[in-house]
Amino acid sequence: MTLAETQALFHEAITAAAPLGPERLRSCFAGSAGLPAEDRVAIYAGMYLARLMDALRQTFPALARLLGDQALGALAGDYLRRHPSRHHDIGQVGRRLPAFLRRHPDPERPDLADLAALEWARQATFFAPDRPAAGPELFAGLAPGDFAGAALRFHPALRRLALLHDAAPLWRSLQDGVAPGPPAAGPVTMAVWRRGFEVVHATLADDEAEALRRAAAGAPLAEVCAAFAEAPDPAAAAHRALASWLAEGWIAGLRRRRRR
Repeated sequence: MTLAETQALFHEAITAAAPLGPERLRSCFAGSAGLPAEDRVAIYAGMYLARLMDALRQTFPALARLLGDQALGALAGDYLRRHPSRHHDIGQVGRRLPAFLRRHPDPERPDLADLAALEWARQATFFAPDRPAAGPELFAGLAPGDFAGAALRFHPALRRLALLHDAAPLWRSLQDGVAPGPPAAGPVTMAVWRRGFEVVHATLADDEAEALRRAAAGAPLAEVCAAFAEAPDPAAAAHRALASWLAEGWIAGLRRRRRR
C-alpha cells in the first residue's frame, strides 16, 4: 500500500462507527501474538473517541454537570456517530449539538438544547476576532436625518440567540452548584458578548430583543428605535438601549445611507 492509502485506512479505522474487518487491518498494520493489529488500532480509535468527548465536555461544561458522566457519555456517543468530526479544529466538534438536542429532546429537560446553544454561543464569542468598539461619540454630530437613516455595525463577538426556554437561570444554577429548577419559560432572546476576556450574557426584554433583531438585519436606526413604540416613553427607552449597547461594546460603527 502507498503512504496515502495507509493513512486513509488508518483514518477510516479510528473514525468508523464500527470496527473494520481484521483482514483489512492485518494487510496493512503489524501485530503480534499478544496484540494483533486490530487490537492495536482499537487503542487509537478509543483514544480518538475519548478526545472528542473531552472536547465536548470542555465546550459544554454546564451541560456536562447537569447530565453527569454516564448520560453525557451516552449522548456524546450517539451524537458523534451521527455527526463525526469533519473539521480540522477539534473545538468545532460540538457545533451541531444544539440542533441535535432540538431534534431529540429530553422530555424531562426540554431546555437542554437551549443550554447547549448558550454554551456554544459563549465559546464562539470568546474566540471571535477582536475589533475596536465604538465609543459614546459615535452619534455626536449626526444630523437628525443622518441618524434616522444610519444602520449599526456590530462587534464580531456579539451573538444573538433566539431560544425556546430561558437558559440563563439553568446556566447560573449549574455555575453556582445549586440544584437546577424546572425549565424556565420562553421563548426569549439572549445576547452574548465579551467584556475584555470575560464572556457574559443576558436575557433581553421583548422590545429590546426586537430592536436588536432589526438592527442585526441592517434596518435603519429609525426602524430600530420604533421597536420601543409601546414603552411609556419611547424616546427614553430607545436612548437607554442604544447607550447600553455602546457601553457594553456591542457596536463597532455605523453604515450611513448614501445621499442621492
